[in-house]
Amino acid sequence: MDYREDHDGPLASSKWEEDAVEQIGTRLMQRRKALGLSQAELAKQAGYGGQSSIREIESGKVKNPSKLLALATALGVRPLWLSTGQGEMLKEDVVVAGVQRRVVESGNRHVYEDAEEVCQETDFAALFTLVPRYAVHASAGPGLEVQSEQIVDHLAFKTEWLRAAMGLEPDKLALITARGDSMEPAIGDGDLLLLDMRELRTLDPSIYVVRMDQSLVAKRLQRLTDGRIRIQSDNPLYSSENVYPSEIQILGRIVWIGRKV
Repeated sequence: MDYREDHDGPLASSKWEEDAVEQIGTRLMQRRKALGLSQAELAKQAGYGGQSSIREIESGKVKNPSKLLALATALGVRPLWLSTGQGEMLKEDVVVAGVQRRVVESGNRHVYEDAEEVCQETDFAALFTLVPRYAVHASAGPGLEVQSEQIVDHLAFKTEWLRAAMGLEPDKLALITARGDSMEPAIGDGDLLLLDMRELRTLDPSIYVVRMDQSLVAKRLQRLTDGRIRIQSDNPLYSSENVYPSEIQILGRIVWIGRKV
């Protein structure tokens, strides 16, 4: 199945994800009904275009709700509980020693300074997007077999930065980890890769994550005149490979790399 069909998550679903999705839908529906909200009302409060989005989540068709924080805020529950069923269901205002943490932008980094106000979870939801990190690795070397595709955690990115500075759609992003050295120095072993999962219309000199058979690889792609695609590594020790488009699945374009210094 193509990764763009019927869900917001980047990779084909595993049995673990299918079970989690069903549970998310069940928790969402039970809480919505307890509050007396219709699907249309919840969709409007969470920023969806119509009630069909809520219906698909509750039925399990959507694998990873793109507006998890907005849904949790509208339902008055904790995002962790809605996503996993763990922890307390109802959320409370977050107070850190009676002071608010004020976000000070510095490029795409954010330093928190104390301010004499109260910080609420709704403030965080309005400012940040939680991007899911998947338990898979994209090989920057010989292909690694995909062993697991479950979401292991989320990383927060400033929504304004994602949209304005990067030109991205926050609900079309995913994080995975690189393994190997074939893309050095651009990508190193253990680097965190942010993927833009939007449908690709052209190939540019960017680095992409590609599914080949049961492996994921991070490589540069070049479309050849005979219709094939050249898969290239930055490390000259690795040779290139030419394949037909039907032999691969382009999962996303790498738009940001995080690493230890």
